[in-house]
Amino acid sequence: MTNHSNEEATYTVLNPCGTEHEVASVPMAERIPDLSGKVVYCISQIVAGADVFLKKIADALPRYIPGVTAVFVHKSTPYMSDDPELWAEVVSKGHAVIYGCGA
Repeated sequence: MTNHSNEEATYTVLNPCGTEHEVASVPMAERIPDLSGKVVYCISQIVAGADVFLKKIADALPRYIPGVTAVFVHKSTPYMSDDPELWAEVVSKGHAVIYGCGA
């Protein structure tokens, strides 16, 4: 920028990250004190070994927590896509969720 006067030049700098939009905070779900007699859904995204890991968790839970029922499920839709049928099943039949999408 060329400034032909004796004044100092003024520059406008923009943040390359853009502007952040305010996001509403959603509180975490209330924790249940005991999993005994409860249904725990282990939901896998089948990415980077998450399915193997969550299957092992589902298999191990009943050995460590008496009376727990672990249900291993593959989420059929992509990570950022909704799966209303799965969530309806979890809400109606489950008490807790362990969700893994790999890394």
